[in-house]
Amino acid sequence: MTNNFLLMSQNTALVQQLTHLCKKVQWRFTQTTTPTGLVVELEKQTATGIWWDLADTTLDTTIATMTLIREQVHGPITIFVPKLTERLQLKLYKALVDDIIVLPFNNHLFLPLIEQRLWLYRHLKPKTTTPPQKVSPHQTVTIGNWQINSHNYTVTKNGSPVDLTPKEFQLLTYLVDHHDQVLSREQLVNGVWGYDLLNTSRIVDIHISHLRDKLEDDPHQPQHLLTVRGFGYKLIK
Repeated sequence: MTNNFLLMSQNTALVQQLTHLCKKVQWRFTQTTTPTGLVVELEKQTATGIWWDLADTTLDTTIATMTLIREQVHGPITIFVPKLTERLQLKLYKALVDDIIVLPFNNHLFLPLIEQRLWLYRHLKPKTTTPPQKVSPHQTVTIGNWQINSHNYTVTKNGSPVDLTPKEFQLLTYLVDHHDQVLSREQLVNGVWGYDLLNTSRIVDIHISHLRDKLEDDPHQPQHLLTVRGFGYKLIK
């Protein structure tokens, strides 16, 4: 199985260095340039590990994102930093990252380090993924021509199955549970992702857009997943 990492960085030199190293061992990585982009990409694929460039974001956003994704990533999280301090190390290790590497880094040490971490994770028993929390006392809820089954975590539209990611399903059922209520982006981030993502609540907009594309007859004129300008979103039946 090919190792596929997620890289969050805008550093061209770092991307080129990692590309060169990955070719040697036939690894792959997907580059994102923002924390939100990485979280969204993590919803689309299973990552072997995370490579994160601290130079492209704040420490607070890094800590928030690490806290958010740590349960999803059963693999090493490596943080690249321009310089290292004791305070920085303490904060990052408390956020359960595996390694902190000062840029520029030594090519000869990087691959053995990551390989050792991968060996360790392979020999650890993976945590059982917790299914999305059931948010409705009823097993099946009907919204227009959608049927949402909170027992087996399935959604159909006009009787045909709709393929949602786990987070899309959680967001949808959270909105169903609070239907007819206006929910801010911050409320949705905290309710679905379980952590305040500081300035990256745009992740909600992206997931709402995906839900509209998959469920609404006309995503540009939604009938159920409504935007309340200046406040947030509301689901109506």
